Amino acid sequence: MDLFIFLGPAGSGKGTQAQYLISSFNFSHISTGDLLRAEVKSGSEMGKNVQSIITKGDLVPDKIIIAIIKGHLSEVSKDTSIPGIVFDGFPRTIDQAMALDSLIKSMSLNLKALVQFDLSLEDSIIRISGRQVDSRNNKVYHKVFNPAPKDAHPYLVQRDDDSEEKVRYRFEVFQKETAPLILHYRSIIYQIDCSKSIADIHEQMDQLVQSEIALGG
Repeated sequence: MDLFIFLGPAGSGKGTQAQYLISSFNFSHISTGDLLRAEVKSGSEMGKNVQSIITKGDLVPDKIIIAIIKGHLSEVSKDTSIPGIVFDGFPRTIDQAMALDSLIKSMSLNLKALVQFDLSLEDSIIRISGRQVDSRNNKVYHKVFNPAPKDAHPYLVQRDDDSEEKVRYRFEVFQKETAPLILHYRSIIYQIDCSKSIADIHEQMDQLVQSEIALGG
């Protein structure tokens, strides 16, 4: 089973491209953001701790991320119908990368590429701070790019971690903490220009995945 790591700041489109790989190639998508939100929703002690950390705009500690993600990776890797796994939001640090490298080796997985999504701070702010969520069904809209219908307006909310202040802080943390991953995985980096259209990025993903699967035999 092949493994792809998606690396990029908030709003870079990692989740959109992961969903594309799911529908087009039957990939599995492991998003730490989704896993953490599910943990928070569960109301567990770990979930309460995660909520406090996210509200402050800080990154969740390695030990919590690894504990949550290890179980999911173990389950997904058992499904032989899935050709690959996309990690979105993990690893974020060198320590996490080393932990993931260890898991990969122990589970006979193949790390094929680190897909680097390039996005400026300005674009990150525009994309994230404009997000609105329909509290009835969790559907995500955007003030500029995907406005919500009028009937949804009374139910629109903004996630605490989507404010401009939090986006700026997270971008700075991302640059400081995750940039070293580029050096760590320098031999398998595949860059994506996030200023391109979604269709253009889909085409780049097609070329990457098809070539990597072919190489993997």
